Amino acid sequence: MNTEDEAKQYLIDYFIQANKLNQTIAALNQLREQDQPDQEKLSKKVKEYGKILDKLNSGKEKMDNSLKDLGFDQSLANFSQEDLNKLAKILEP
Repeated sequence: MNTEDEAKQYLIDYFIQANKLNQTIAALNQLREQDQPDQEKLSKKVKEYGKILDKLNSGKEKMDNSLKDLGFDQSLANFSQEDLNKLAKILEP
């Protein structure tokens, strides 16, 4: 696998983790909305949230490097809509 392919795969994996984080947040919100949330389930989801967040945070530098390998010179947080569209086209299967 060349550098560009590795960068693409890393970014896809990173975005999959970000999606899992969003799903975990939604599950936490649903649990919290219950009158008497199951504390065991709530605790499990909070731990899951922490693990995913730690994984995403620890991979930020590699994500930025992967973006550079694909021709982007800024972090994802600073992307314009045009940059996001370009990245989406690059990552399409």
